[in-house]
Amino acid sequence: MRNRRERIYMNLNELQKQRQKLRENTDITLNNMKIISDESERVADVAHNSHQLLDNLDSEFESITGLKGNDVKFLFAAIGLQMTRIVVLNELTKIEKAGNKNRNETKLHEFQEKLLGKFNSEGNAMDRLYYASMEHIITATGVPYDATDRLTEESLFKLQKRAYTWNFDLSEMIINKKDVVLFKGGNHRFATLGHDPILGLLFGTGNIMTNTITCVNKPVMINSIPILTTNHVVYTSNFKNPKISVYGSTGEMLWKVFERTKEQPSAFVASLIKQIIHIGTDLYTPCGIQIPCANLILSRKQVDNLTKYISSGDIIKIGTSSMLAELINLLISTLHTLMYDSAMNMSRELYSIKTRKIIMYSNAIATGSNILWLGGNMVAGNGLAFRQLDIGGLIVTIKRLMNDVEYIRKIKEEFVFGGFNRMIEGDKLNLSEPLFDD
Repeated sequence: MRNRRERIYMNLNELQKQRQKLRENTDITLNNMKIISDESERVADVAHNSHQLLDNLDSEFESITGLKGNDVKFLFAAIGLQMTRIVVLNELTKIEKAGNKNRNETKLHEFQEKLLGKFNSEGNAMDRLYYASMEHIITATGVPYDATDRLTEESLFKLQKRAYTWNFDLSEMIINKKDVVLFKGGNHRFATLGHDPILGLLFGTGNIMTNTITCVNKPVMINSIPILTTNHVVYTSNFKNPKISVYGSTGEMLWKVFERTKEQPSAFVASLIKQIIHIGTDLYTPCGIQIPCANLILSRKQVDNLTKYISSGDIIKIGTSSMLAELINLLISTLHTLMYDSAMNMSRELYSIKTRKIIMYSNAIATGSNILWLGGNMVAGNGLAFRQLDIGGLIVTIKRLMNDVEYIRKIKEEFVFGGFNRMIEGDKLNLSEPLFDD
């Protein structure tokens, strides 16, 4: 009997415990349902006001990444540097007639004289076939492939009263009238390999060392293989009045250059310096300098027409302009990045948007100003103003616009939609776990 009563008591006690646990689990479930209901209402409210919330996030992004304070100072500094680059580069590459009044030519010749003055003439002033004396190389301003007049009987008669540095009879160097005319006057730049900015390093330097002129007689478009001709060039004793004389050999000229370079490297170095400086003096003249290897492929007339639109000087200008523009961008972006402080109420990623905006805006403003200035000048009748178009800067600007706009768009999307997603997700619900039997 006693044991039965104890069992009944234990069953009742257990029943009470189960009831209490059930009550607690019910409360937990109801509370969880309340939390979920509240969260559902919050999410629904977010979804209902999504348009306004997205607009707010967009405005917040623009406010955070907008240029203000020091950012504006950097922007104006960048614009100033880019505009200065355009003005200075256009001034340095201004087209001027060749001669003493050409500023670049005058300065380069002064520089040439200073450089070549450090070489020793070695006391040899006697020119001979395929050999220009060291004194000739370092003292004469011009180059043999600039000669345009032929040595004729008439011109020889005028020069007979003057002394010559040649050790043979000049009458044997007269060009017969039956010989092919190498070129006509001003188009000698498009016929001679010495005026090629790349091939000239070999042929122009060789011509200077050997008192010769090498021309393209037939380019690829006329003959499948370009035909080169080399003529001797004769001077008076003071290394002036160059005259084109009889044909020589291009192969022999190159071999003589090779042999002399081994024996007298200074002659090659001095001639190379003279070659580079001479190309520099011709770059920004009305005729200009052809693009590399053009006269090996095209006729002289075609090269002439092509050079009116695009020359080696233009290519150099475009390359220099783009490199300087990129250098300014790098300088400004580096300095602005260094101004970042962790105390700022923004991430480094958002701060980088400010940097990119400074670069993008400054490039666009500088390029736009250049285009507007050119447009105004051309409307006013200055048709040559197009030569001052900052093509290098324009290329950099387009590249920056494409890359930076895409980058800013990506970061903005992450900021706006990331913020909106966080709103939808909300805080952790922290739901209570129901009680289970041990």
